[in-house]
Amino acid sequence: MTSAQREGDACVVCHKRWPRPRVRVGRLPDDSAVLACGDCAEALMPTPMATVVAFPSR
Repeated sequence: MTSAQREGDACVVCHKRWPRPRVRVGRLPDDSAVLACGDCAEALMPTPMATVVAFPSR
């Protein structure tokens, strides 16, 4: 990670500096936040699990 990424001035994924990343996607060992831009944060988030419906009982 670059110093800009560690300080929250650049996206941790794509290094974009403007607009400043605002989505917290993790933490460093010193408890500082790891930030990503909106587009990268969306790609990092897990997809929601599909709704599982049981078969009707007889």
